[in-house]
Amino acid sequence: MCDFFHWDRDDEERDDARQAFKDAMVIRFNSLYGTDVADLGNWHKLCIAVCIEPLPATIPECKKRIKDVHVNLVDLVDTSGRDVELFTCLDELREYTIENGKYFPKESAYAGGVLKFLLREIL
Repeated sequence: MCDFFHWDRDDEERDDARQAFKDAMVIRFNSLYGTDVADLGNWHKLCIAVCIEPLPATIPECKKRIKDVHVNLVDLVDTSGRDVELFTCLDELREYTIENGKYFPKESAYAGGVLKFLLREIL
């Protein structure tokens, strides 16, 4: 995109576009999986997306199971109905994220509560 618009690294338009793209990813996550941590349906949508079976019966059970999931959030938002790759540990997720440059915005005004349960420290 930078090449198409002829943006340099220090171009303000580039920074604005990058921030808008990050916000759009978070908004897309929220539209797919919800923001309300008190809604079991939101948790179930997320559990289905990361192949947690059988679906936990309660929100605390969902949180516990999600806590152990390592998934690249850029891939999760951009699955287009395909299965998303799950990683066995944080180090594998970190390596994949860095190698592929698929960083999900950690800080966002739009980040909902459900999203925050999947955020991992990559760098």
